[in-house]
Amino acid sequence: MQTIWHGPVAETAPSRVLLYAEDPGAALYMRALPQALRQCGAEVQIMADHFAAPYFAGEDLTPILPDADRALAQSNADVLIVGTSENPDTYAFKLIDAARRTGMPSFGAVDSPPNAENRFRGHSEDPLHYAPDYLLLPDDETAQNFQRLGFDPQAITVCGHPRMDEIAAIRAAWRDEDRRSQRQVLCSGLADDRRIIVFVSELSVGLGDRPFRRNADYRLGGTSNSDARSRIIAEELVLAARSLADDPFLVLRLHPKQNIADETDVARLFDAISQQQAGLEVVNAADLVVGMTSILLAEAAALGRPVLSIVPLPEEREWLGSAGADIPCVWDR
Repeated sequence: MQTIWHGPVAETAPSRVLLYAEDPGAALYMRALPQALRQCGAEVQIMADHFAAPYFAGEDLTPILPDADRALAQSNADVLIVGTSENPDTYAFKLIDAARRTGMPSFGAVDSPPNAENRFRGHSEDPLHYAPDYLLLPDDETAQNFQRLGFDPQAITVCGHPRMDEIAAIRAAWRDEDRRSQRQVLCSGLADDRRIIVFVSELSVGLGDRPFRRNADYRLGGTSNSDARSRIIAEELVLAARSLADDPFLVLRLHPKQNIADETDVARLFDAISQQQAGLEVVNAADLVVGMTSILLAEAAALGRPVLSIVPLPEEREWLGSAGADIPCVWDR
């Protein structure tokens, strides 16, 4: 699907846009948006927290003020666009509330299908308590999730995911020699005929937290007493991979927000750890990419790499969104 960043944003005829991102997933989803808006004649200011800022390299970022009303007033914006995050106290909610008080149109950019019921809940019981006026979504699955919550379908635009457009161009440009070089960077000195399996880790905390912890319905239990979803799946993968006769080289690819010091127990199960190297280069070097429902798993599939999703519950397959059509998914041994 080719990404469209016009639709309702352009229809409001914005001249000054304030964009805010906190988490890597939302920042990756929105990073092409400033350029698209500028091509429509808009002025764009960007606020980005620590983990989101690297996705807007080259941009002159606007400082984040504690007072959201003041920040909105100083921006002189007439449209607000925020990305969702894992934080129930996100500054995005303060900006949305401030926009409501002034009558400014607000947009929420959601990068994937899971947890629609928690993305705008905050600490309230209402899943749409902090919902913006409009939503920009990657696929029909995400749109259906919000419509089931009661969000107006006329205020939803399915835009695709701009990262998939980027990957299509990268896939066309990369050659075999690029992959050989990426393999050497990832696993220097590894024999050419030894297969590499990359496990794409995810946070086991997040929106609502409970979806990322073991419950009585889990089909997979891991090999330790951990209740963390990502740890359980990592252990299941290692258990299976270590039974293979050719002894594949196992790489743990940490999420950008994971702290290596907190992952030492699971890291001991793997042959190598990756976090700083560009994620797309890591998965391109792999002979198999295994994960749960991360965007990096979808990126690997779009790049043409062999991919497998392992989830503890069969219903989590829906969290892959439109990428689920291309990614085989299993939930038992």
